[in-house]
Amino acid sequence: MAGKLTDAKLQALKAPEKGQVEHSDSDVPGLRVRVGASGAKTFILRKRVGEKIHNITVGRYGPRFGLADARKKARSIISDLEAGKAAPAPARVSSAKTGTIRSMMPAYLRSKEKLRSAHDLKSVVNKYILPGLGDRFADSVTRGEISKFIAEIAETRPTRARNVLAQLSAFYSWALPQLDNLPSNPCRDAGRPPKPAARDRVLTDPELAGLWRVAEGEALPWGPALKLLMLTGTRRSEVFEADWSEFDLKAKEWTIPAERAKNGLPHIVPLSADAISLLKTIPASDDSPKLFPAMGNPENGASGHSRALKRFRKSLNEGLRRELAERWTLHDIRRTVATGLQRLGVRFEVTEAVLNHISGAKGGIAGVYQRHDWKAEKRSALDAWAKHLAGLVRKNDNGSAKKAKASQAKVRSRTTSKRLDRQDALQGA
Repeated sequence: MAGKLTDAKLQALKAPEKGQVEHSDSDVPGLRVRVGASGAKTFILRKRVGEKIHNITVGRYGPRFGLADARKKARSIISDLEAGKAAPAPARVSSAKTGTIRSMMPAYLRSKEKLRSAHDLKSVVNKYILPGLGDRFADSVTRGEISKFIAEIAETRPTRARNVLAQLSAFYSWALPQLDNLPSNPCRDAGRPPKPAARDRVLTDPELAGLWRVAEGEALPWGPALKLLMLTGTRRSEVFEADWSEFDLKAKEWTIPAERAKNGLPHIVPLSADAISLLKTIPASDDSPKLFPAMGNPENGASGHSRALKRFRKSLNEGLRRELAERWTLHDIRRTVATGLQRLGVRFEVTEAVLNHISGAKGGIAGVYQRHDWKAEKRSALDAWAKHLAGLVRKNDNGSAKKAKASQAKVRSRTTSKRLDRQDALQGA
């Protein structure tokens, strides 16, 4: 397709359904832009010198290599060819063995395996990046494609979409020295979902008591897992990915290892009597080390949290006989526990220790010298919280029973009144 190329035309070029399409630039004879089915745009130069036709890759169109750069380089190559100089060596071409994101990812993950965020990185790679882009050549993915990929994730999980983009950008920063055909990190100027507003949702006492009753109506793993979240204030991933080996029921402790803790530090969670009783009701599996193994894949923890959460919300609404005005998430339970501990008079630094946060008195230089583990204080706090939670449930049960008795009394009263009215009518007749 002939005609003078412009940046506006280049940006508007559509990818063919299959194969490649070339568009010539009338300003520099022989210069063309080739558009592949992936949407990648590559400048090439086709120049006849004597009886030989040279096909030379000029560069990939992008933020760091525009139309003016391509024309300048093409004119320089033409001058060299006409002067009898050798054509420049062709740019390295990706191969299926070394050039796909999937084939490069194992080496990248090995380079990051000592990071405390390695577990989360691997989860993002396996759940999002490889299924969506894994089989693409790493140097063929465009900024626009990444923007579309991230936008699709953001439709349902905006916070996770931002994390996926950050992890994919980190991969390209690592891979860029190996990708001769890629002028820059395609994630750098890709569309980024806005940062969600910080959540401050805390469940009310009736909601918390009602949620405990919801948990009692749920089978394994959901009911016990939901109760464990409420008793300990731990993270969802810490509960659902826990191994039985982390629990010492005699010592009444749950040790979350460093590789599973968000801050990369092991976390000892003192277990209240209610938590111990709960754990004793959970059967251990001979086929899995997990506290809550996944069906069909016992080496992993249970999944399907989104569907379960929808069911929890519906059941809680039905139990409270009203539609909650504000949605809640499983992570809001953790915030509710922290808020509840503060209401019970637990010191702030103890609450932070219960949550395994590094901030305040444990952050910065103070953390280097402050080595107290707060174990005894954490145990006292979680024991008090378990007692408070049990009291909320009992209070909710008593309130429900009183309402039921009052409702039954009203029904009996109305029934008696109607019966007397009928008797008076018969006697009058």
